Amino acid sequence: MVAAENSAETYAVQVVREFAAQGGGARFWGVGGERLRAAGCETVVDNRSLAVVGIFEVLAHLWRIRRVMMRIRRLARERRADAALLIDYPDFNLRLARRLRRAGIPVFYYISPTVWAWRYRRVRQIRRWVDRLFIIFPFERAIYEREGVTFTFTGHPLLQEVRPSEGREAFRGRFGVGAGDRLLALLPGSRDSEVQRLLPEILAAVARLRLEAPLKVFLLRAQNIHPQRLAAAADPGIRILEQEEGHALLQAADAVITTCGTSNLEAALLGAPFVAIYKIHPLTYFLGRPFLRIRLYSIVNILAGRQVAAELIQGECRPGPICAETKKLLDDPGRCEEMRGEFRRIAASLRQEARPAEIIYRQILADLDKKT
Repeated sequence: MVAAENSAETYAVQVVREFAAQGGGARFWGVGGERLRAAGCETVVDNRSLAVVGIFEVLAHLWRIRRVMMRIRRLARERRADAALLIDYPDFNLRLARRLRRAGIPVFYYISPTVWAWRYRRVRQIRRWVDRLFIIFPFERAIYEREGVTFTFTGHPLLQEVRPSEGREAFRGRFGVGAGDRLLALLPGSRDSEVQRLLPEILAAVARLRLEAPLKVFLLRAQNIHPQRLAAAADPGIRILEQEEGHALLQAADAVITTCGTSNLEAALLGAPFVAIYKIHPLTYFLGRPFLRIRLYSIVNILAGRQVAAELIQGECRPGPICAETKKLLDDPGRCEEMRGEFRRIAASLRQEARPAEIIYRQILADLDKKT
C-alpha cells in the first residue's frame, strides 16, 4: 500500500480497517504515517519523506524519491506481494505501477489521477499498468468508459470520514466563542511547501481583517506539518488546533481560508463557506499552465460546474484579495446560505449505497480470485 499524502492516508486507513473487520487475514505494508501504523499497516517508508509537490520541488528530492520507489519494488518481489493498492500521488504511483506489474504483481489504483484537469495522456499509463482503477467522482465514469479502462466507482470516501467530534455550539462554547462572535478557520495545507508559501499570505490577510472587526481565529495543523513550521502564527489571537479537531472546527466556522485540495470538499460537506487559495513555484506554474484542461481549480467548483467558492490562485493569492473575499463571507449570510445549498447538492452526487472501503474490499478479492 502506498499512501504518500495526508488525504491518501485517511482513505488507506479505511481500507485496512475494512479488511480487518472482514477477518480475511490480510497483511498490509508500504508507505504511510502514524495513523496507518495505528491501523495495523507496517510502514517501511514514512510518508512525510514524499510530501512534496511541484516540478522544481520534486526535482530537489528526485534521488531520494527514486530510492524509495526502488525499495518498494524490491520488497514487493522479496515478500511476494499478492497485490498493490496505490492511492493518488500519480507522478510516483504510476511509475511504481509499471514496475510492480512487470514484476507480476496485480495493481489496484485508488483515487484517479486528475486526467480531466491536465495530463490526459496518463490514461494510457493507467490502461496499461493498472488492473483496476477505483474512482470517486461521477463525472470520471465517462472518461474511463470511453478509454477502455477497467474501473469501479466507489463514491467519495470523505462522506464516511467527515464526522465532527462535537456539535457546532459545543465547540464554540468550549473555546469561548460567543453567539455574536465570528469564527475564522485557517487551513494552510498538509505539505511543508504549501504552508511555506501560503501561510504568510493568510496571516497578512487575517491582520487586515482584524483591523476592521474582532475575530476568533483558529489555525489547523495537518498531521504531516511539524509544529515549528507554524511558528509564524505564534500569536495569542490565533489558536492552533490539531488535525483531529478539524471537522468540528469547520462545522463551527463562519468562514474558512483554505488551500485548494481535499480540505475544500471537507468544508463543503460540513457546510463551511470558504475561500480557496493556492500558490506554487512560479516556474512550475508557468510550465504547467498551458496544459490545463479546466478553468476552475477547487474540486467543489469543478463538481458544481461553476464558481461557487472564490478561488485565488498564484498571482491573485495575496493578502488584499484574500481579505476581500473572506470579508464577503463574514458580512453576507445570504451568500453563505446559497453556498451551503450547492454544497448539499454536491454531497448527494458523491454517495454510493455501500461504503467505498467495502466496495474496494469486495472488488479486490473478486479480481484476485479470478487470477487464481
